[in-house]
Amino acid sequence: MPLTPGTTLHERYRIESILGQGGMGAVYRAIDINLGVPVAVKENLFTTEEYARQFWREATILAGVRHAHLPRVTDHFVIENEGQYLVMDFIQGEDLRQMLERGGPITEQRLLPWFLEICDALAYLHSRRPPIVHRDVKPGNIKINPDGRALLVDFGLAKIVEDSGSTTIGAKAMTPGFSPPEQYGTGRTDPRSDVYSLGATMYAALTLAIPEDAVERVLGRTKLTPIQKRNSRVSTSMARAVEKALEVKPEDRYPTVSAFAAALSAASGATQPAVSANYPHLEKTVVAPVRPLAIGTDELEPLEVRRRRWPYFVIGGIALVLVIVGSILALSDGRAASSPPGSSSTGAPNHTPVAPGAVVGTLAAASTPSGFLPTPVPSVAAGASPATLATPVGGGVGQIAFASARTGLPQLYLMNADGTDVKQLTDMKEGACQPSWSPDGERLMYITPCRVNQESYAGSGIVILSLADLATQALPSIAGGGDFDPAWSPDGQRVAFTSLREQDRPNVFVMQLDGSGLASLSAPLAYESQAAWSPTGSQLAISSNRVGNPRVFLIPDVGGEAERYSWGPSDGDRFPDWSKDGQNVVFERSLDGFPRLFVARYEAPGQASKAICPDGPLSVVPMAEPRWSPDGGWVALETWPDGKNHNIAIMTAGCTNFTELTTDPDLDFDPAWRP
Repeated sequence: MPLTPGTTLHERYRIESILGQGGMGAVYRAIDINLGVPVAVKENLFTTEEYARQFWREATILAGVRHAHLPRVTDHFVIENEGQYLVMDFIQGEDLRQMLERGGPITEQRLLPWFLEICDALAYLHSRRPPIVHRDVKPGNIKINPDGRALLVDFGLAKIVEDSGSTTIGAKAMTPGFSPPEQYGTGRTDPRSDVYSLGATMYAALTLAIPEDAVERVLGRTKLTPIQKRNSRVSTSMARAVEKALEVKPEDRYPTVSAFAAALSAASGATQPAVSANYPHLEKTVVAPVRPLAIGTDELEPLEVRRRRWPYFVIGGIALVLVIVGSILALSDGRAASSPPGSSSTGAPNHTPVAPGAVVGTLAAASTPSGFLPTPVPSVAAGASPATLATPVGGGVGQIAFASARTGLPQLYLMNADGTDVKQLTDMKEGACQPSWSPDGERLMYITPCRVNQESYAGSGIVILSLADLATQALPSIAGGGDFDPAWSPDGQRVAFTSLREQDRPNVFVMQLDGSGLASLSAPLAYESQAAWSPTGSQLAISSNRVGNPRVFLIPDVGGEAERYSWGPSDGDRFPDWSKDGQNVVFERSLDGFPRLFVARYEAPGQASKAICPDGPLSVVPMAEPRWSPDGGWVALETWPDGKNHNIAIMTAGCTNFTELTTDPDLDFDPAWRP
């Protein structure tokens, strides 16, 4: 439980405020009563023995270092049955991540002194005996104080390299986009790993973009986008220097941070002789001193560049660990690699540009959706032929169907996974929404009428559209009832759906596509909806009120005993979707009326569900109706960061690379990734 302001810790440190909070504890601003100075207090709440060892390691590493651009540890203690506490210098100012979010990309001239200072700090760590590798250099771990000095913080992932080189100590964790490939799995890290992460950090600062993930590049699924393609204002020499640091093979990078610093200095055109007092741990003939700029100056890029926001990411706790483990297993068992969104059908990398309206920068808490009250609408007329618009056949993991009200009533649209080539699929007189793909990606189920985005559609029916010939088929329904939430079974033979056909409350049904074999899976008196098939087709995840507020339950496809799946505080869990490997279910959870995404492991349904974006900028972005990509690495969703404009977005399953794909001022919703 977080410490409250005014609490005195260890009879010495008076807590003033919480600076940040995660799953293992929090970081507080406090006052050292004995000395009358502000300090930062970091806690670990004894979640596991490994985290306790990791926390102790950070304390011992920092306690022994003395460098102008590293924080000092002044105290470390344990309170029985409560936690470990680390007291260090409180560093005023903001981190580089916050600066990027606030102001946009930073010029190379402004960045250079900060990065040379961090290079000097890393060179100091690497020269220790035994050497220390930081392993978590990223924008959020570089603080810029009011004097304009850069400091490297957070040593939770640091590793001590024994003299023999054979024994290492460090946490098994990484940050996609900023961690080198050798940091994944059981790879061996060394000072060149910090060179990679520092290069990735500078890449992000210059371009407002996270470099393509190292493992994806090693596997040949993508390539590094050249810096000048993202920001043409960066000089060629600086771009080359940073890109060399980002080589996936350690032997192709700079061998030391001193060599990287020399390249950065040369790229800047600095010609003054080196002064050891500026960077005492870099090689004296390598780096020319650069005068730091104070925080008060404003040498950011012009406004037209700053409008390109930086898609900042946060590690989604357990969800990210699951994704990383899955990637490692994929490497070890030789499974075929799937292309990232935006890849061409030939397998050649197709780098996705930053989409207009990408959600980055400072994010304010958004309001909950309004105006979606259920509205009764007439049923589909018997024998009516739904109107459709021509669209080319094709796709793969790079296409998403969605509903949009951009032409009036909602209709179905299809777009590439980078937001390009948007095509209208339907032109229904009474609207269409809730697309669901056939397993082969050639047919699309949807419902009509659909006048607004809502959870219950009285009078609606389910229609199948063939994209090959535009033929349509209306599934059997009951006039005056309402069938919605269609979900195509993995074998392509059945459909699960929500219906009001037998009573006013929604129940989940399963039937063959010809209407035979109709069976209700719902319990008596229960309100249940939004079924999602497991990859094997033997179970469905549903939203049910069996325990009060809607929760996710698992139920056999033939009916029977349901098992509660989602746990933890919630106003309601809705819109579940099963990952393609069958290991996770993602769903929308409402907390005080605010929708966020959560995930739960299939093997442990009784454990508390985990937030995908538990903190950071994305924790205040509303996210709804999540849908896994076919390769399980991405999630498509509905979002409205400004509190009103509902768009379709995608992000990696680890809460990274968040990008809005649509920007139309009218309502966009119901994303569905094409198989």
